[in-house]
Amino acid sequence: MDGGAAGPGLTSGLRAGYTEAADSWAAGPERVYAPLAAALVGAATRPAAGCRVLDLGAGTGAAGRAALVAGARQVVAADLAVPMLRWCRPALHPVAADATALPFASGSFDLVIAAFVLGHLGSLTSGLAEARRVGLELAASAFPADWTHPAKAAVDAVLASYGYRPPAWYAAFKRGTEPRASDPAVLTARARAAGFADVRVRTIVVPTGVSAADQLASWRLGMAHVAPFLASLDLARQASLRRAAAAALTGSAPLTVPMVVLTAR
Repeated sequence: MDGGAAGPGLTSGLRAGYTEAADSWAAGPERVYAPLAAALVGAATRPAAGCRVLDLGAGTGAAGRAALVAGARQVVAADLAVPMLRWCRPALHPVAADATALPFASGSFDLVIAAFVLGHLGSLTSGLAEARRVGLELAASAFPADWTHPAKAAVDAVLASYGYRPPAWYAAFKRGTEPRASDPAVLTARARAAGFADVRVRTIVVPTGVSAADQLASWRLGMAHVAPFLASLDLARQASLRRAAAAALTGSAPLTVPMVVLTAR
């Protein structure tokens, strides 16, 4: 077996979830993922300054923007969820593309940044090999398999009281590729199998600066497995749920996130 094989139900469900969550993502999870993306760019073995950078699985372009801030010469943001890419400004040159079949010539990029995308791949080895084909170096991130935060359980309890149940694709995702994508031994083996010779996996801790209850609630409610459910409710019930989620998070500590970082070349 590879690093986990995603069936068509997972693949289509995941894409649909991110497609429907685009607006909510930009207004919520982006606050958390932007500092994580900046930390990943900073952790890359090759500094982004002067580089041609591919933001792989770009979403709304947080890693691409961080690369531009770090001085990248050119950035291309690639993702399958087109509505997410619409949040990428023109400087990120957004391209709709599959991470395992990229429409770029070999060696097109000096650095590939893959922020929290490895767990979405049906085949870790295929995705890593494609990153190796188009880029000279890779910096990728994942959440540790055992990491959680009190905000998750608190918001999940509120969601359940409003009738929410996680979609089937999300349950498959959580028990499938995602845990393998944060396992240092698996990441190291798959990266080497993909053709990378110099591979390093480590965990860093990133303070996100997010602490307000409404921001924490928006982080969780804007996630791809939740946002479509929230959008299905009438406006009054949406507002009620948001208030209940924020109330459940009053007094929460600032959000600090451990992040597994793979660098390879």
